[in-house]
Amino acid sequence: MRAIMNLGFAKGIEYRDNVPKPVPQPGEVLIKVKSSAICGTDVAMWKWTPGGEKWSRKYALDKEQIFGHEFSGVIAELGEGVTGLKVGDRVSVETHLFCGTCYQCQHGDAHNCQNLVCYGSAYGGCFSDYALSPAKQVFVLPDEISFEEASLLEPACCAMFGIDEAHVQPGDVVMVYGCGAIGQMAIEILYACGAKTVIAVDIDDYKCQLAEALGAVAVNSMKQDIGEVVKKYCSERGGVDAIIEISGAGSIYETMFDYLRAEGHVVLLAHPGAPVPIDMMKVHHKGATVKGAFGRRIWDSWHHLTKLMAEKKVDLLKVVTHRFPLEKGLDAFEQTQIGAGKILILPEMQVED
Repeated sequence: MRAIMNLGFAKGIEYRDNVPKPVPQPGEVLIKVKSSAICGTDVAMWKWTPGGEKWSRKYALDKEQIFGHEFSGVIAELGEGVTGLKVGDRVSVETHLFCGTCYQCQHGDAHNCQNLVCYGSAYGGCFSDYALSPAKQVFVLPDEISFEEASLLEPACCAMFGIDEAHVQPGDVVMVYGCGAIGQMAIEILYACGAKTVIAVDIDDYKCQLAEALGAVAVNSMKQDIGEVVKKYCSERGGVDAIIEISGAGSIYETMFDYLRAEGHVVLLAHPGAPVPIDMMKVHHKGATVKGAFGRRIWDSWHHLTKLMAEKKVDLLKVVTHRFPLEKGLDAFEQTQIGAGKILILPEMQVED
């Protein structure tokens, strides 16, 4: 079968058309991939950035294998012992592979399992014709959600988790740092959850334009004063009600809390990749709540978001700017360096002559 491979603990990726089709082992399912999406983590691993190397080291990406972790498809085969699923089920996959037995798994925090394995790292990935998954990680899709939309559920549920953790209420003003794909998804979801205004901050004009098209007040922090924008929309409350950090830029921690109202919430979704400076006096005196959110709350984030999608309150395809056939997967990665929202890789898409 066809697949995009990483090269183990090293920079670079390769497209190959002679990869053996995987066979589901007991407790696994084989999924015919219909749509997959490129994540910022995939790009970091391809470019071998410090963050990509750190991720690969932490999650044991130490051999050549298929990679990628955001996808949807149809169950093609069931491994021995699999129950509750059937061939033909339309599915997506939760990529934090949890053990199910540790303290966290037993107390509603499986996304932070003590024995966590990440899909597309220590466990093989989805940029291919077929992909394996542990059966317990599979999410059966509502009929109203297409394969392309479903391939975006994994990253969008990260945004959903962060918004839930920020306790966003109708009428709130929320700041989103980072207008990449998950930031754009967060904007949509915030408005669906009743936010009055979303202030979206980035340093890239293209991404700011994408955020503005989704209804956000877009701020290029290299050209505009964030503080003045916050004053305009939050003069009475003294700052934004919540901040969702999705940029991964360490420098913003020096000023981020200046824009938060007293008793506001900050949720950290992105990985800075290195220690960051925080003036704890600002956190303390404002009574701020600071919460990390890694992955998605299993399965609450999935059910909350798919309900919004089924009700047509969120259209994740608005963030998709490019689609590539699997054979052109390397071109899809190059596109991330030129400018893009979310990029899909579609195994059944025809290659243009």
